[in-house]
Amino acid sequence: MDSLLTLLYEPLPGGRDGLALLLLRVLIGMAFVFHGYGKVTGIAAFMAEFQMPRGVAVFAAYAQLAAGALLVVGLGTPLAAATIAGTMAVATGKLHGRGEPWISPHGHSYEASLFYLVASVAVALLGPGAYSLDALWRV
Repeated sequence: MDSLLTLLYEPLPGGRDGLALLLLRVLIGMAFVFHGYGKVTGIAAFMAEFQMPRGVAVFAAYAQLAAGALLVVGLGTPLAAATIAGTMAVATGKLHGRGEPWISPHGHSYEASLFYLVASVAVALLGPGAYSLDALWRV
């Protein structure tokens, strides 16, 4: 019986395409390990900045930390990328909703959150690539 990963992404890209996915996964993953860790250790500031209840802030912080770590190694890649996309969709909406510009050289903007949203959706759609634990274990 084929795995879900095989059904969604067969064949998994190797070569230059696989290397490109590896670089994208690791960059996004490492960024969210640090973003998530910063939120976990500074939950009160995160709650205040985005005016969210503690439970939502804690969930988002740990989701970013865990999804980032999973992306780095390429395990559960579609779910990890979708998790990051979800948190970035909310962040982009909140930033846009409070009047932040798309790009601003002088302060907050939603450029970074929108970039991470689109990049993580791309990883979710393209899959983990051949250089991942997903590919090794054929999850």
